[in-house]
Amino acid sequence: GLPMFGTLWLLRLRPAPTLTAAEAGRLLPAAAANLLTHIGAVLAFSGSAVSFVHIVKASEPVVSSVLNYLFVGDVLAWPVYAALLPIIGGVALASVQELSFTWFSFGCAMVSNFGSAARSVYSKKVLRSSSVGESMSESNFYSVITIMGAILLLPVALYMEPASSIVQGLRTAHAVGGRTFWLNLLGSGVCFLLYNELAF
Repeated sequence: GLPMFGTLWLLRLRPAPTLTAAEAGRLLPAAAANLLTHIGAVLAFSGSAVSFVHIVKASEPVVSSVLNYLFVGDVLAWPVYAALLPIIGGVALASVQELSFTWFSFGCAMVSNFGSAARSVYSKKVLRSSSVGESMSESNFYSVITIMGAILLLPVALYMEPASSIVQGLRTAHAVGGRTFWLNLLGSGVCFLLYNELAF
């Protein structure tokens, strides 16, 4: 995300945000929750069918409503909660009937749901309580927590997969896919980023 955000900020297509260290510290829980969202989803996809993971991920509004009540005190109208019942029933039914069901994949998808809901609830709480930094639109808020999440993940990623392994993997992928590999990598990254930023 940094090359894309950075380009927008450098070309002044989007105002660059400014934060103090204390303000960045307040965003750390949102960044950790954002990171948890993506780690949970990637691990879930590795353990089961993509369709099953998306069905479980559809239950995120249920998790959001619970966390909203617990941490913000928001109580929604009863029709909103009633609308969650078909989601719960659908996820339960799909889980029972799914041939590729694994508890690992289900658990990781629910961790992803929790991370996404926690990010949303905490971000809303921070933005409601007081202003954070300058030029912190919702898009920039998401950009900043994405960059912070990447920084949090970097040491773990390099420990589990050293830089030499990453370089070797990229060389192998390039040898097989050539220019198409790099275009697909760039395209999927841009689409994933835009999807998450718009959803935020």
